[in-house]
Amino acid sequence: MFGSAGKAVDEQVSHAGQGISQAAHAVGNKMDELFKSSADSASKWEADKKAPPDVLAKIHGLFQQATAGDASGDPPADASMKAKFEAWTANKGMSKEDAMAAYTKFIDEKKAEYGGA
Repeated sequence: MFGSAGKAVDEQVSHAGQGISQAAHAVGNKMDELFKSSADSASKWEADKKAPPDVLAKIHGLFQQATAGDASGDPPADASMKAKFEAWTANKGMSKEDAMAAYTKFIDEKKAEYGGA
């Protein structure tokens, strides 16, 4: 109906969509890098026993939400595992992306206290 003008518009829209897709992919890759770096810091804090149990529970809850989604099942009987499970269930319904962002932000806030790159 619109001939060559319509085709040109379709091509521009298609090209713009590809640019948006590439930008979204780049943002996703950057978030993955930040998340992995944050996880390295958190692992070190846990191994070195630098962070208290409540901080480790929150870290665990956000990590699990980001990597596994909503918690299911009954809480464990062990007190420390139960605290981590409850921290995970507190994030129910949070998207993977939001959990990754919250995790990264929380780790960044704690780096001054516990160290990290």
